[in-house]
Amino acid sequence: MHAASVILLTWAMIGAACLVSPVGTAALGGVLAVLVAVVGLPHGAADHRFARPRLEPIFGLAWAGLFLVGYGAIAAAVVVGWFLAPAATIVVFFLTSAWHFGQEEPRLLVGPSVLQPVFRFARGGLVIWTPMVFQADEVVRILSVTAPAGLGSDIQLAARALTACSWPLLVIAGFAWGLQGLAAIQSRGRRRRILLIDNAMTLTFVVVFALVSPMVGFLLYFCAWHSARGLRRLRRELGESWSQLAVSLAPLTVATIALVAVLTGVVLRTPSWNDTLIRATFIGLSAVAVPHLLLHGAGPYIEKVATQRATRTLQMGSPV
Repeated sequence: MHAASVILLTWAMIGAACLVSPVGTAALGGVLAVLVAVVGLPHGAADHRFARPRLEPIFGLAWAGLFLVGYGAIAAAVVVGWFLAPAATIVVFFLTSAWHFGQEEPRLLVGPSVLQPVFRFARGGLVIWTPMVFQADEVVRILSVTAPAGLGSDIQLAARALTACSWPLLVIAGFAWGLQGLAAIQSRGRRRRILLIDNAMTLTFVVVFALVSPMVGFLLYFCAWHSARGLRRLRRELGESWSQLAVSLAPLTVATIALVAVLTGVVLRTPSWNDTLIRATFIGLSAVAVPHLLLHGAGPYIEKVATQRATRTLQMGSPV
């Protein structure tokens, strides 16, 4: 149901992009920036609840301090990176985001198992590869606004590196999409419907990423698909209602919004409000996204260490 709703919303966005003026598109970007605050940031504001059951068995009461210091240090390093090493920061942020998005996509297990991690990475990065191929100039403009002035050569370097990655990864994503289409034709019943809907959604996203402003397409994917699915999964895992989840995530969400607002007022302002919005959105998102995806990527390994430690403790305490 969620996938079908996202498909309808995305095609509505494509239609709006063809009909509204540039001013309307800028206003739409502002609306989606608000959606990041109420959907995207709460998705990351749950990270302490994700981290506690994994870190507390290893570090005990010290887990909270270690989590906050590590999370904050990575976020600060990302913000500094935009100013001191924008090319490297952009490439690392985009590639790690593609990897994280791919890990969070539905795992429909189509194609050789050895290639599935590559397929997930290629699919997760469609929000990056598609604009880099079809709207490279607009992507460069947005990145030029996001990074400090006078670093145009760094932006061009990052754009060239990402474009070089985008062409082969788009081909790989297209190949995986074709394999899934063949699997749908050969399947029956519910699995066939799931595969067809998923393929339709992937194609829809590619169209919007190719035609609509890269910022709008990214925020649409991030809010309506990635973050919404993450919040639904978190609610199921915690066994809470939507209102209970909202209350529990509100403090860190509000604190993050306040920090981004302060950062915007101090170092991220530009002469144009729309450019300030773009800069604050991308730098703010990257600052919270990188520690978020690193935490979730390391989650299975942390769980393994915690399990091994608990096993050793039980063995030491068992009678001989």
